[in-house]
Amino acid sequence: MKDFILENYDLNISEGDFVIGESDSQTVELVLISKQGEWKQYPETGCDITKAQNGSINVLLDRNIRVQMEADGFNIEKLKIVEKGIEINGKYS
Repeated sequence: MKDFILENYDLNISEGDFVIGESDSQTVELVLISKQGEWKQYPETGCDITKAQNGSINVLLDRNIRVQMEADGFNIEKLKIVEKGIEINGKYS
């Protein structure tokens, strides 16, 4: 999917115009770090994985990620939650 490209969570501008490119990984990251209520058009979107950063990692986090990504149209092929982070592979339909 093509969309505006962000750099440090801000619009990337080059030669006076917005940079547009493949944004799948950027979109997945934004859904994972967003808290519910941060997206005006879709207030239920967001996993808020930062809560799990120093907490326990359990099946509820796995389920929350799967539900949120499916709702966003992302088909997960592989999801692995480890102490160092999240490994997620898939594609948007």
